[in-house]
Amino acid sequence: MSQDKTRSKKRKSVAADVSSSGVSGSSSGVHVTVAEASTSGPVFVNYPAVRPSKTVKYTVYSRDPSGTSSLAKTPSQLAGETGDVEYFSTNRDRAQRPEGEDCQYLPALYDPSTNTLTIAPSAPLYLLTHRVKRTAQQNPVDDGLASARDHWRTQRNNLGEAFGTRKAKSQIKAQEREQVDVRAMQGVKGHLMSSIGLREEDAGPVAPSALIPIPNLATDQPFEVYPRTSLISDAEWSSIDVQPLVSAADDKARAAVLPYRRSRFVEDRIRSTVRSSAGGKKNTLRMLYYLAALLALHDLHIDAFTASELQAKIPQLPRQLVDGLITRFAEQSGKKFKVTAVRKVKLLAWICTCYLAADGWSTDVGRVAGELKTSPTKVAEVFKSLGCKVDLPSTAERERLGLSLDDAKKQRRAVLRAPVQYPKPKLRGPAKR
Repeated sequence: MSQDKTRSKKRKSVAADVSSSGVSGSSSGVHVTVAEASTSGPVFVNYPAVRPSKTVKYTVYSRDPSGTSSLAKTPSQLAGETGDVEYFSTNRDRAQRPEGEDCQYLPALYDPSTNTLTIAPSAPLYLLTHRVKRTAQQNPVDDGLASARDHWRTQRNNLGEAFGTRKAKSQIKAQEREQVDVRAMQGVKGHLMSSIGLREEDAGPVAPSALIPIPNLATDQPFEVYPRTSLISDAEWSSIDVQPLVSAADDKARAAVLPYRRSRFVEDRIRSTVRSSAGGKKNTLRMLYYLAALLALHDLHIDAFTASELQAKIPQLPRQLVDGLITRFAEQSGKKFKVTAVRKVKLLAWICTCYLAADGWSTDVGRVAGELKTSPTKVAEVFKSLGCKVDLPSTAERERLGLSLDDAKKQRRAVLRAPVQYPKPKLRGPAKR
């Protein structure tokens, strides 16, 4: 009996506290008001998966926009979007659900300036899901019709495989091989479009090849495009002694000093340089000597060699130059070195660059091809890879020189212009059979 009296006293004290708190409207308590039902909000949102940014704006869509019923009693849908993702509700876009099927919330707003607590009617709860715009199907296929058609085709093919002739069976197999699944291609359309490259005119300047000397792309002077240090190192350059070329009595004595003696171009340039009174003789003679060394390596008729064997084949070369040629133009093959096909192309690029440097950055393609014993077309391609313009003489020049078109093709000149521009790589088509 004493416990029951104690509980009843506690309940009475709680009720008394609520009554004295000012709910009835006393000046010292909180004033509680109940707002009228609204057709536009507020609402509650639940994000089961991805939580979007707080800046996303949402809109409530109702089946009866002109209705007067509260939002909680009207079938509606909440939707919002960003640049890439769509958000939409999935639980309140149908008929009104029975009471108690989902939970309900009562939002309340407290105003401390007026000491008022405003309670809104039951606000609907929207469960949101998301969908990526790029993967959304713009033109969905009727799955029911497609599945019925596929079922009919499968049954027909089964009958043909069981009772058809050999020709009918081969036609069925051919149709199966040629069939394209449109629904499977819809999902990869965006990836295929993004894999298409930009047009060639928007791709920017063409990068130089890795098989040519490192160029200076910023200069506008042709003689600065390929500096001497991009062709030969300082140690190799200093090891070339040109004093025997200067002190030689005649062309035969000078040819005996050179590592390669069958180049009329090198012989003529050395003779004119020695007899000239202009400055810079030593650097010009060193460049011609290095060109003769490259020609000797190009004309070497052994598959593999060691450094000692190369020194024995070309005894005029100093050891620093031999080591530089092996490092730059040969690949190791076991205990020996070999000039591979790729290094052969690199050697041709170095040779053509030396011809340009020794001839004022403009040289005769046919003459170079004759000394290299290579076709003029191949030599012209090497000069083009260096950024040179290889053009035929114009009609006026051919008439002035009295040359035919065939003779003019043999007198094409490779001219290096700056800033240097490299040709675009050729795209080969399918092989003709």
